[in-house]
Amino acid sequence: MSDRSAGFDVAAIYFPSWHVDPRNEKLHGKGWTEWELVKKARPLYEGHRQPRVPAWGRFDEASVEYAERQIDLAADHGITVFHVDWYWYEGGPYLNRPLDEALLRASNNHRMKFGIMWANHDWKHIFPMPRSKEKAMIFPSEYDDKAMEGLVDEWIEKYLSHPRIWTIGGKPVVSVFDLNDMVGKIGIEGAKRLLDRFEERLSRAGLPGLHWNVMGFYHEAEERLEELGIASATNYQTIWDETYGANIGDPENVFDSRAPKRQNFADSLPRAEAHWEKMAGKLRIPYYPILTQGWDSSPRGEQFAGAGGMMEGYPWYPVVENNTPENFERAARMARDFALRQPYAHKIVYVNAWNEWTEGSYLLPDTEYGNAYLEAIRRVFGVPAAAGSATKEGAANDA
Repeated sequence: MSDRSAGFDVAAIYFPSWHVDPRNEKLHGKGWTEWELVKKARPLYEGHRQPRVPAWGRFDEASVEYAERQIDLAADHGITVFHVDWYWYEGGPYLNRPLDEALLRASNNHRMKFGIMWANHDWKHIFPMPRSKEKAMIFPSEYDDKAMEGLVDEWIEKYLSHPRIWTIGGKPVVSVFDLNDMVGKIGIEGAKRLLDRFEERLSRAGLPGLHWNVMGFYHEAEERLEELGIASATNYQTIWDETYGANIGDPENVFDSRAPKRQNFADSLPRAEAHWEKMAGKLRIPYYPILTQGWDSSPRGEQFAGAGGMMEGYPWYPVVENNTPENFERAARMARDFALRQPYAHKIVYVNAWNEWTEGSYLLPDTEYGNAYLEAIRRVFGVPAAAGSATKEGAANDA
């Protein structure tokens, strides 16, 4: 699939925790970044792929130099969007330096579009999480009027008019990571009022509305997405989601019975595809798949090699194994073909993730596989013609 049309995006989710952040320094010490967890990770059993070693070293992603390197690497391999996790706690942004100071200032940012993934969940202590304790709250999610006014003003000032903002139908794409969190705290009616207020604020600023996408939605929220003004949906699923939550105890589940729990990437693919088909059939709005590179969040849990067994719940979820570049390429073809079968004018495949090193889900090169996962992306999706010829004034940004 070469010279992909402008109506097909491959959007890699970008996690910005690989730089020094002032709040993190107060919490964890001077100069701390999440690279510390990557460095200290240890295998929990024979054959466990830890620690993961980045081929570029533990680099500072808030530098323009590395922003430019990442943009070129992604664009050269068919990634069209960095969908950046974006946080707002205690009335201000958090982990925003890579986007504000590097990606959006990069001399080559005309090669990439940038979306906002509003990561609206509680921020808890998992750096690492002790085995013996509940995850301690650091920053709770917030939805009060003052906080939300500040948040949308920040978006208006910094992102929504930027020439490289990702749009669909002329509207900037903003994902709500966890609609369940929002609905759980302010209810469906409160969520509707909040999203409506965002749209009103944008209108007063002379801006178009947003293309609201949701990543996490279940239960009551699933039945009322259109009423809330949601334009598209996906599930922020790793390869284990469909079985781990719903089918634990199912005699046909795909989990290895040994501890720590392990899951075979290749064996999970049919269930992932069945989940996409089910959701596309249920919803009356576009449903987009997430292509998952892998999963191993054990670096965020206290290391206990040889201790025997794993606690339940994040970050002690099952470790996904056999997510080789070859099996990842199979999954990529599956996601591409699913997207092409859908009747939506704009085709999207999300990728989890560009750089989630502490969750074992990343496309950036490591010392074991190099660029093999990115080469698989390029073989399956091709590189859009605009990737090598766009100007700083911007190529066509949406379908």
